[in-house]
Amino acid sequence: MQIAPSPFLQGIVRHYLVLSSNACSHPDFRIFSDGSPGIVFHRKAPFIQISDKNGCFDVQPNCFVYGQITQFNTISATAEMDMLIIVLQPSALLKLFNIAAFEINDKTIPFADLTGHSGRLLIESVQEQPDNAVAISLIEDFLFNRAIKKTYHDDIVSTSVKQIYAHKGMKGPTKIFKDIPATERQLERKFLEHIGLSPKKFAGIIRLQYFLKCLKTANPTTNISEISYHCGYYDQSQLNNIFKKNTGLTPLQYQANANLLAVNFLLLGS
Repeated sequence: MQIAPSPFLQGIVRHYLVLSSNACSHPDFRIFSDGSPGIVFHRKAPFIQISDKNGCFDVQPNCFVYGQITQFNTISATAEMDMLIIVLQPSALLKLFNIAAFEINDKTIPFADLTGHSGRLLIESVQEQPDNAVAISLIEDFLFNRAIKKTYHDDIVSTSVKQIYAHKGMKGPTKIFKDIPATERQLERKFLEHIGLSPKKFAGIIRLQYFLKCLKTANPTTNISEISYHCGYYDQSQLNNIFKKNTGLTPLQYQANANLLAVNFLLLGS
């Protein structure tokens, strides 16, 4: 279930996701980047995250902040799932936690490590609160009180991000940023600090997300190649390579999966 934020937090929060399952098995899920960091509250057992680098298993914190995802991950449920996810705006980490975004790329940082005693109290309240609307209200009050104390807003980054979204990530940096008053090097530095990714990488993720939305809403008889051309890919081969690198799946595997919890979060092997 996707829930929109209150108007006063739209500059910080994109949306909330409430995900739950009573499955007794231990299913695996695939998660990949949607261009946003976020905060996860596990109200039941945390997931196990499988490290593709060393094959080890790490138990996620019961509440954590995650940065930009630069490589897809496989995570596994150990019991019933009950998650409340705050999907943040791309530049929200610096505003909320005074952290350069690139510093926590591909990391999960315990929420209390960043927020102290007040954060621990919020975790307890959210985990004990069965009403999603009340839990979200508690979270919004907390985020608002943190955000208003910070002044990390950059008009150049904000304008650039809006341009990328407006063009669905399909135009090259030269065309997208031609009216932005910053050099390429300055823009790259600002993006790494505020977003965690280079402008080119971020635009590529937004284009892939646009492709996924088009794929989801397309007529079943529509050829994937047609959708890929519409989304600015040169050919099917380019799309396949980019898709596999970012998701670990082929477009056909993704399209055939009927278990999407979110556009970038799906159940594997069923």
